[in-house]
Amino acid sequence: MASIAVVGSLNIDLVMRAPHCPKTGETLIGGPFGMAGGGKGSNQALAAARLNASSYIIGCVGADDFGKKLRNLLLENGVDCSHLQTRKEAPTGTALIAVNHNGENSIILSQGANSLLDEQAIADSKDIFMKSDCALFQMESPPLTVTAGLKLARQSGCKTFLSAEPPFSLPGESWANIDYMILNERALSFYSGHKQQQKSSVNINTMADEILKRGVKNLVVTQSSKGGMIFMNNGDHFSFDAFNIRSVDNTGARDAFCSGFCIALTEGQPVERAARFASACGALACTKIGAHPSLPWRHQVGALLGEAADDEYEL
Repeated sequence: MASIAVVGSLNIDLVMRAPHCPKTGETLIGGPFGMAGGGKGSNQALAAARLNASSYIIGCVGADDFGKKLRNLLLENGVDCSHLQTRKEAPTGTALIAVNHNGENSIILSQGANSLLDEQAIADSKDIFMKSDCALFQMESPPLTVTAGLKLARQSGCKTFLSAEPPFSLPGESWANIDYMILNERALSFYSGHKQQQKSSVNINTMADEILKRGVKNLVVTQSSKGGMIFMNNGDHFSFDAFNIRSVDNTGARDAFCSGFCIALTEGQPVERAARFASACGALACTKIGAHPSLPWRHQVGALLGEAADDEYEL
């Protein structure tokens, strides 16, 4: 069984359907409203547990009802919350999410207690890194905290993964401590120093090379319904396909992808198969409204891969 330490954010998501994402000054009549657990760290830790990994969360919630709700949700799903801090200085993180008819979303995030996850919290969690095979980070935590976590995880023998969104500048020392950096095309443009997102595969290759030169070992570029590309530190690169599904809400889909990719690699899957497994996780997370409710279980991922007639997977 893979064991994974997830360092990151925990939010309560307030989700509403809308005909489209509102423009400046526009008021829309929305559709159904829902409230669910979310935040990239929370999503990834829960996804890992549902994929049969030993999952640990390192993060902060407020001393409020939202914080209690998130802790209980994770505990009920088998996530170890022994290093989930409750902080009185700030409320639990909250996200306002509008979802259009294509399942695409627009998000406003209030960090709340997530901004209090500091380097001391990382140091205090060394025992978690020591017992984990891999560590997964995101950029909804302070960049200096992420940097400290990547360094300690690497020193503890973890394979390190960074879901590099939302894009924020990283201290230069971070790059060499990242085994796999997972990002979308917008973040690729940001981190490579290109102001405009560029779509051609040639330009994606160039931007990926620029990031790899900084010391990142491997790079995964996700391209939504088009699948994605993986660039390896040995010079190899290849594309992977997405699953053809009807998207209801893509909130949490990238988090499901990231957890699935970490776990498949940790279990010994070749990187091509790990990308396929991760794509199945991400696709299934698009089929329900809300982040936590949509995160798939291992048997569901196996069923989707089976429907794709890919008999070589061992799940």
